[in-house]
Amino acid sequence: LSPPVRVTLMTLVVVFSVILVAAISVSPIPPQPPPSIVRTQPAKAAAAGTPCRAWMCSGESNRALINNLSKGGIIKSSEVKQALLSVDRANYIAPLWTESAYDDAPLSIGHGQTISAPHMHSAAMEELLPAIKAAANNKDTPVRILDVGSGSGYLSVAFGRLLGVLGITGGKVYGIDVVPELVDTSLQNVKKQDGELLSSGKVSIRLGDGWRGLPSEGPFTAIHVGAGADTLPKDLCNQLAKGGRMVIPVETNAGYQSFYRIDRVGVSSDGNFHENDFVMKELFPVRYVPLVHER
Repeated sequence: LSPPVRVTLMTLVVVFSVILVAAISVSPIPPQPPPSIVRTQPAKAAAAGTPCRAWMCSGESNRALINNLSKGGIIKSSEVKQALLSVDRANYIAPLWTESAYDDAPLSIGHGQTISAPHMHSAAMEELLPAIKAAANNKDTPVRILDVGSGSGYLSVAFGRLLGVLGITGGKVYGIDVVPELVDTSLQNVKKQDGELLSSGKVSIRLGDGWRGLPSEGPFTAIHVGAGADTLPKDLCNQLAKGGRMVIPVETNAGYQSFYRIDRVGVSSDGNFHENDFVMKELFPVRYVPLVHER
């Protein structure tokens, strides 16, 4: 063979080898995104009988969504599952996203805010459930739940349903949001199918600054914060009852948000915030909209 032909054949062999190696080494299954990554496209519904992970538990109906979250191990308790089955997520999203109501993804609710992905709501409820059950067993401790950044009202109502599942009479859920329009919209959302929670006083939603909390109704058994804080809100920590628990996304020194569980183990006599009164555990990285101050 002449040199030009030999070079051409050698080039073809090298190119073919590279293509073959690449084809063998690429996995046919795309990697699952960690909770810190915000998907731009909703995941497809999980096939029947197939376990799913966070972001991958979408369903064709509310029941299918919750069942997928349960099969995936995100919902761990029968109590949280029963509560979430009784709240239709479609009632708490903007009309624009009707077809995405049962996607395991966050959705915009306007005013720069979102309704969190169902796997995050499920995880938050599971984290708070032990504190709620412990308080229910103590007849001297009223069960009070604070939902900071209540947004569309979905999780406030889910907590209200959880109180019913647990047979807690007299328990109350307080949702607060800093955006007046969202407070109005959330109340309309609740009235679609869950209005008795409002009329009975079990759930209330009002205007409020999440950084300040709601001291007039505390101390709280459980606090859920649905927006990312750039630092730990000490006022919220101080509104936890002894034995109470809070879950909150907080900015870390590394520049990302992490979901934290905070348990109150003591109450100092001076009433001020003291780190020794709390046990804080970092759970996993997340990305939430910012926890904004009152306008």
